[in-house]
Amino acid sequence: MTDIDVKTTRGFNNEGKYAKRGSTITVSPQRAKDLYANGLIEDPKLESQAPAPESKKAPEAANKAAPKSGDKAKPAAK
Repeated sequence: MTDIDVKTTRGFNNEGKYAKRGSTITVSPQRAKDLYANGLIEDPKLESQAPAPESKKAPEAANKAAPKSGDKAKPAAK
């Protein structure tokens, strides 16, 4: 996986080095999730592994019968 850059909101010890508040550090996506859960970094905006599917309307059916000119909406029976 590729590492990502995140901005710290608090100072903390990051794998042996001190990361100051407001600095930008490079971490793995899993580490970013952990740090965000502890409130140490801003939202990492991690991308999901699979892209979201696009909702598309199905194409119009080619074998659909044409409406008849004599057909009208029938009134509902009372």
